Amino acid sequence: MTDGEKIAAVYSYLKEEFGQCRITDSYESGREAQVFRIESDRMGSTALVTSKFLSTYEAGIIPETLRKFLLAEHLRECNFPIVVTESGLSM
Repeated sequence: MTDGEKIAAVYSYLKEEFGQCRITDSYESGREAQVFRIESDRMGSTALVTSKFLSTYEAGIIPETLRKFLLAEHLRECNFPIVVTESGLSM
């Protein structure tokens, strides 16, 4: 499984949850994380998905795992970046 497939799985989950928003991603080597920015006229949120998370989970279970972590709910409620680790979320 390539990281590209895993990043696409995260993107797909976010697109499902934030369909009308613009979603962009980039890699930040200093944080060792793929950074997803979700933006609309009314909101802006950031999820930092760590490399450790991506290496721990297969692409097929990434959306389910992010749902269990309640990532979308936290992104809607918080004005600061949410960090996704292999064991859960941190702020």
